[in-house]
Amino acid sequence: MIYHYLKIAFRNLIKYKTQSIVSIVGLAIGFTCFALSVLWIRYEMTYDDFHEGSERIYLAGNKFALQGDGFSYLSSSLLADYLDKNCPEVEKACHVMAGSEAEPVLYQKTEYQMMQLNVDSSFVSMFNITVLNGDNQLRLGKNQIAITDKAAKRIFGDELPIGKQITLPENDHAEMTIVAVVKSWEGHSIYPFDILLPYPDWEAHWGRQQCHTLFRVYPDTDIKALEQRLAEYKVQQDSHEQTISTPIALLSTLRSTHPQENVNVKLNHVRLFACIGVLVIICGLCNYLTMLITRIRMRKRELALRKVNGASNAGLLSLLLSELILLLVISSGIGAMLLELTLPVFKRLSQIDESTSFFYGEVSLYILSLLVMTTGVAAIFVYYANKRTLLDSIRHKSNLHLSGWFYKVSILFQLFISIGFVFCTLVMMKQLNYLLNSNELGLERHNVGVIGSTYGFENVPFEKILDQMPDITERLYGFYTPIPKMIFSTHEVNEWEGQTDKEQRVNVESETINQEFADFFQVGLIEGSMLDEKDGKEAVVVNESAVKAFGWNQPIGKKIRMGIDEVCTVKGVIKDICYNAPIHPVTPAVFSLGSNKDRGNFIFKFKEGTWSTVSKKLKEEAHKVNPNADLFLINMEERYNDFMKSENTMIKLLSVVSFICIIIAVFGIFSLVTLSCEQRRKEIAIRKVNGASVKVILNLFFKEYLILLIISSFTAFPLGYLIMKHWLEGYVKQTPISFWMYGGIFAGMLLIIFLSIIWRVWKAARQNPAEVIKSE
Repeated sequence: MIYHYLKIAFRNLIKYKTQSIVSIVGLAIGFTCFALSVLWIRYEMTYDDFHEGSERIYLAGNKFALQGDGFSYLSSSLLADYLDKNCPEVEKACHVMAGSEAEPVLYQKTEYQMMQLNVDSSFVSMFNITVLNGDNQLRLGKNQIAITDKAAKRIFGDELPIGKQITLPENDHAEMTIVAVVKSWEGHSIYPFDILLPYPDWEAHWGRQQCHTLFRVYPDTDIKALEQRLAEYKVQQDSHEQTISTPIALLSTLRSTHPQENVNVKLNHVRLFACIGVLVIICGLCNYLTMLITRIRMRKRELALRKVNGASNAGLLSLLLSELILLLVISSGIGAMLLELTLPVFKRLSQIDESTSFFYGEVSLYILSLLVMTTGVAAIFVYYANKRTLLDSIRHKSNLHLSGWFYKVSILFQLFISIGFVFCTLVMMKQLNYLLNSNELGLERHNVGVIGSTYGFENVPFEKILDQMPDITERLYGFYTPIPKMIFSTHEVNEWEGQTDKEQRVNVESETINQEFADFFQVGLIEGSMLDEKDGKEAVVVNESAVKAFGWNQPIGKKIRMGIDEVCTVKGVIKDICYNAPIHPVTPAVFSLGSNKDRGNFIFKFKEGTWSTVSKKLKEEAHKVNPNADLFLINMEERYNDFMKSENTMIKLLSVVSFICIIIAVFGIFSLVTLSCEQRRKEIAIRKVNGASVKVILNLFFKEYLILLIISSFTAFPLGYLIMKHWLEGYVKQTPISFWMYGGIFAGMLLIIFLSIIWRVWKAARQNPAEVIKSE
C-alpha cells in the first residue's frame, strides 16, 4: 500500500514537474536557511555557559563613547581588587589579557598557531582550571606557561611536555618553560586558549585600560543595585580623586549584547535571516498546498470512487499526504546538499569552529522538527479539502472554479512576501551604497592608505619613498589616521557661552585640524573659516554635534572654557565626521590647530586600482631595513567597510532569498493560472461560442490577479515602510525612501503577472471550442 501511494505521488510530481521543482527548491533553501540560522543563534547564546555559575559571571567594562556602541571590554588592572574589597556581592574577581587571534609558537623550528591568554591566580580558581600534569597549584612565574592537553598532543604527541621549552616570537622570542598541562575548555568561549601565560606585572593605573576584568557574584544577587553602584564611584589616583563609571555585561551574552569588531554578522541580523527562512518555507509550502488542494478538487471523482470501493478517510488522507511527504523528503535531501556546499562559507561567517558532524547533527534535528510541523499543518488543510471535495461530489456540486479563500489567500501572501522582500532589499541596498560612497560621512576615504606603525622601521625614509612612488598622488604627515582611530582624547566641558544650566556637562572629543588636513580629506566647512598658522590655541573649530550639544544657533565667536585657564573662541563649524560605524552617533568634537610634524602616521593617496602595487612596494622597501618585522598598512576604505560587514553580508543573503521568493511567487502564479485554465477550458470555450474575443478572456484573468496585486501592495508597502524606517533610524546618515521604488516594484510585479498569464490563457483561448466541448 505504501509503495502504491508513493508511486502515485511520484507520478503526480513528474506530471506537474515545473511546480514541483519550484516548490522543492524553495523548501530546500528555506529549510537550510532556517536550520543554519537557528544553529547560529543557539551557538551565539551559549558562549561560556559551561562554566560553573555561568549565569553569575560578568565582564566589568568601561564607558568609551568614541568607539563602537560605547561599551569597551578593557578596564584598569586595579578594578578587580576594587570589586573584591568594595562590592560584597562579588564572590571572586580576576583580570585577563586576551589576544584576538592565534599567534605563532616555535618548537624545534616548527611553527604552530596557538591562542594565548595572560591570566592571574584568581582566574585559575574562578574558572576551575583543571591541572592534568605538573604544578597542581598552577602558580605561573616569569617565563613559565601552562598548555592544554589538546595543544600538547598537537605539538609533542604522546610525550610528556613538562619542563620543555617553546619560543614565543611575538613576545621578543622569549623562551617559555611548560610547568603544567591543563584540561581544555569543554565548550566554546570568548576566551579560548591553548597556552596560559602569567599576567604581566605592568604599572597599574585607573586611567590605563589594559585588561579584561571578570567577576562572579553570589547567588540571588541584586544585579541592578550593583550596576547602579558601579555606574559612578570615586577612586584615589595620583593624590587626587577620580570619578569612574563601570558598565557590566553577562559573559554568556556578551557577544550578542556588545559585539566586537571581529564579529562578522551581528546576532540581530542572524535572527532576521532566520525569520526570512521561515517566510520562504511558508511561501513555498503555501504555493504547493494551493496546487495540491486544487488538484484534490480536480480528482473528486477518483476520490469518490475510492471511497465507494471501501477506502477509509485515513487511507485517503494518507494517499493525499504521501505526495507532500515525498516532496518534503526530497527537499530535505537537497537541503543537505546545500548544507555541504555552503558549510565552508557558513563556518567562516559564523566563526563556529566545530566538526562537520556537529553541524549535520544540529541541522538534521531542526529539519526533522520542521518536517513534523509542516506535515501536521498541511494535514489539517488536506483533510479539510478532501472532506469538502467528497461532500461536493455527493451533492453533485462542481466547485471547480478557483475562487476559494485558500487560493486567494495563497496568492495574496506570495505577492505580499515578494513585494515586501523586494522593497526592503532595495532600501537596504540603497542605504548601504549611500554609506559606502557618500561624502556625507564627512571624510574622503577612497584611495587613501596609511602606514599604521613604524615600530621596527624607524630608520626607513618613508617620506622619500612615498615621494618617489609614481602611484602616490599626495601625502600627509603630522596627523594620526582617523580610520581606524589611533589616538583618543576626551575633555569634559562644564562652561560655555550661552549655557542655560550651570550643572550641565558636555563630553567632547579633542582633535587637531588645519587647512592641509581639511583639503586632504575634503572636510566640509559649514560656516566660519578654517584654522591657520596665525591662530593660536585660543581659536577652535567645532563639529555639528558640538553645536547641537552646546545649544547654539550662531556658533561663530562663541566662547568655550576647555580648562582652568583656557578659554577658546569658535572660528568655524565643520560637518560631522564618522569615525565609527554609522549606526553610532557622532561625538561632539572640538578641533584645535595642528599639526606636530614629529608625530603621526604617514597618510597618502594612491591612484585607482594600485593599492596592491603600492603596499607591496612599501613592504619591500621596509624589509630592506628589517626583514623580520611586519609593516602595518591600512586601506582606509577597506577598514571603514569592515564596520559595515554585517550589513553587507546581510544584504547579499537577503538578495538571494528575495530572488528565490520572487521565483516561487512567479512560478506559483504561473502554475495556478495553468491549473485554472485547465479547469475552465469549457467555460472559455462557451464564452468564445457566445462571441467573446481572446482579449476579453485575457481581461477576465488579468482583472482577477490585478485586484490581488493591488490588495497585496496596499498591505506590503506600508508595512515595509514602517520596518525600513525603523531600520534606517539606526544609522546616523539615512538615505531617503524614494517614491520611484513603489511605482517601480508595482510595475515590475504587474509585468511578471501579465507575462505569466498571457501565454497560458492565450493558448487556452485560441483552442477550437468544439473540440474542447466534445472532450469535456
